[in-house]
Amino acid sequence: MIHSTALISPKANLAQDVEVGPYSIIHENVRIGKGTKIGAFCEIGVQTALAHDPILVIGEYSVVRSHSVIYAGSKIGAKFTTGHHVCVRENSEISEGVQLGSRGDIQGDCSVGSYTKMHADVHIGKNSKIGSFVWLFPEVLLTNDPIPPSDILVGPVIEDFCVLASKVLVMPAVTISKNSVIAAGSIVKNNILEGKLAAGSPAKTICDARILRMPDNPREKAYPWCHRFQRGYPHEVVEAWISDASNKVISK
Repeated sequence: MIHSTALISPKANLAQDVEVGPYSIIHENVRIGKGTKIGAFCEIGVQTALAHDPILVIGEYSVVRSHSVIYAGSKIGAKFTTGHHVCVRENSEISEGVQLGSRGDIQGDCSVGSYTKMHADVHIGKNSKIGSFVWLFPEVLLTNDPIPPSDILVGPVIEDFCVLASKVLVMPAVTISKNSVIAAGSIVKNNILEGKLAAGSPAKTICDARILRMPDNPREKAYPWCHRFQRGYPHEVVEAWISDASNKVISK
């Protein structure tokens, strides 16, 4: 259903069952997959000279909620879900199943892996690289300029299965390795090794995250989190996690 007040360019390509809410604008060179819902007051496919490709692709069964703005030149996978008032800039590669919370901001030339979940007010600086199955909790900030303001932009790298708790600040060029956990309010200035818990300002490695236990069940290891938490993930993904856990020492 296309609302009567929506403005759709005749050069946009929308699947037949796409829904577009009141007063939204869909620009030319936009391709939207089947089953996708665009909320009210959205602007999709904003043209910019910074885009390497004028085409914007939004995969099937996505949900873009009201007052969101997505620029041209990005490729977004299926089942992309946003909160309200989000912004996604040009040249971003976003994989399947990504969630971006209200007021979230993904700047240009970023990549985000499959099923990464970003809560409200998360800012992803230009040139950031985020892996799959990452959790970024409210007000996480990924920066990219070591001498601001400058043209030296080097975004952080957040690898698969990492957890960044609320209000974590990650400095430019930092790598947070797979399965790491960063405590709330930390400022990460140095690389974090795989599977570590880091905390503080500046963040320092505290211990191996695998020693942490669930507060309601001390027998259960808290990390890697995918061994205990599967809600909201596709069955085939969870099955792969279980298989991987049964064949690795890290699960012991």
